[in-house]
Amino acid sequence: MNLHLLRIFVAVVDAGSFSRAAEALRISQPAVSKAVRELESQLETTLLDRQGRSFQPSEPGQALHTYGRSIFALEREAHETVAAFYGLERGRLTIGASTTIATYWLPPLVAEFHRRHPHIEIRLVSENTKQIIESLIDCRVDVALVEGVAVDARVEARPWFKEEMVIIAADSLEPSQVMDLTGPDSKPVWVVREPGSGTREATEALLTELGTSSPQTIEVGSNEAIVQTVSSGIGLGLVPRICARDQLRLGRVRQVDIGKPAIQRQLYRVRLPHRTVSQAAIAFEALLARQTAES
Repeated sequence: MNLHLLRIFVAVVDAGSFSRAAEALRISQPAVSKAVRELESQLETTLLDRQGRSFQPSEPGQALHTYGRSIFALEREAHETVAAFYGLERGRLTIGASTTIATYWLPPLVAEFHRRHPHIEIRLVSENTKQIIESLIDCRVDVALVEGVAVDARVEARPWFKEEMVIIAADSLEPSQVMDLTGPDSKPVWVVREPGSGTREATEALLTELGTSSPQTIEVGSNEAIVQTVSSGIGLGLVPRICARDQLRLGRVRQVDIGKPAIQRQLYRVRLPHRTVSQAAIAFEALLARQTAES
């Protein structure tokens, strides 16, 4: 089997489209389509069931995709094992982080690491918690920091630090209206993140605690979008305080007090047990540990 063709096929299934796979691989879309056809010809089977411009992996395609991801994860691990011999004089560090961590907490840490180790190339991948853990399992990231822990027996989660979360509402709402929205008989609109996000997980836990069942929701793709949507006068949102601090300071949203202790969530460092990691990853983990000890 041609591993180059297999790599392209795996990228197509991962991306869910030929065009996005071509963009990720930095080759043309016709080249991607040709590679998949060649692989199907070599294996004498249909790997993708095509319906117009969309597709779904066939049963053989699903099996091959699973094997392909395992093969390339092992390839990356082998590369990291060899790279570990070079210490910190050269190499690459890929950090995977949930969106809030990547946007607000990581930049000063990345800057500090770069000052200490200027020859290490740094790449930051920002996705939701579920996607980051999948990337760690596939050895596509060296270090993983997430806002919630998806249940997966293959990974080990260690507490990093806690961040405060706040419920926000539009400042245009009167306090009495806000209390109506959080009452046991209320049916407010909640602006929420997508499934797999740590913020979505925290919101669902809060709604369960408040006794709110089947709330009406608006789903958005980032915490910043929650803040902007709520500030426009629509419903409530639960976000890390750091995401809403500017809008709170400017008076465009207000914090909703529900008469309970401050809402905090644990942030985690996630690792893959028994995986050989590079010296760069070890050095970055040490920087995280020092930050935890000082906070």
